[in-house]
Amino acid sequence: MYQKPTAPRTIGGVLDDTIQLFKASFSTCWQPSLIMSLITSALGYFVFLTMPLAAATLSPAETLARFRGMMGALGIWYLVVVVCGLVFYGMVIANTAAVSRGAPLSFGASFTKSLRRAPELFVASIVFFIAIVIGFILLFIPGCYVWNRLQLFAVPLVDEAQGPFASLGASWRAVGGNWWRTAAVVFVIFVILVVLEMVLGMVAGIVGAVGTLGGAAGSSPAAIMGRVQLVTLLVGAFVRIFTMPLLVAVYVALYQDLMLRKGGADLEARMGALPKG
Repeated sequence: MYQKPTAPRTIGGVLDDTIQLFKASFSTCWQPSLIMSLITSALGYFVFLTMPLAAATLSPAETLARFRGMMGALGIWYLVVVVCGLVFYGMVIANTAAVSRGAPLSFGASFTKSLRRAPELFVASIVFFIAIVIGFILLFIPGCYVWNRLQLFAVPLVDEAQGPFASLGASWRAVGGNWWRTAAVVFVIFVILVVLEMVLGMVAGIVGAVGTLGGAAGSSPAAIMGRVQLVTLLVGAFVRIFTMPLLVAVYVALYQDLMLRKGGADLEARMGALPKG
């Protein structure tokens, strides 16, 4: 069972907490992660089916006209996927944070909690994206700096019911003074995620490719491409069942550690302000 730390941890300690929290919360996080992955994959497959990739006989003007005709439908689909994805992403955050406190949520409870926070999560995500884009337009380094300071916003928004701007401010203050520490922890987890995606993707891809090619005899090139694309999307959905909960686990563990550090610093400052003697 996961034990939530009561004192600030070292970088290695936060990484260990992340892995332990991931293992403890996976049983409540894999379902929303799977649903979110399948919705995203469905959009990708829809895009593949509607794109005129196999229409080699079309002129450039006809191809461009087809793309323009699809933009409205694709835009609606993309908006629906984003909103649904935020709901299930919020469920993973709610479940992980609840497990960290030793009080797991049911699927229905986490869904209801996330659904209520979805509009604010949507607004905060847009503000976060705009801030990152502005930072990268100015220069690469400001973009990285802003991204690192704001990346934990979803944890206080979903778990603590803070508003969009309050949650962004909470992340900014939490990472303040701990920028390199935060970056180091997230970087290590990103490396683990990349390796995990490569390994799981390779295994699932090999299995899927064998099945696809085995049934491809006598099929047209377009049909083979469709099968390969479908397998690729399903492999991605399978991999994200593991990577999404791990990413959320590091955000929750890191945010809680930074809150402990900020609390300790505030207490130390208050103690230092007391009259001596």
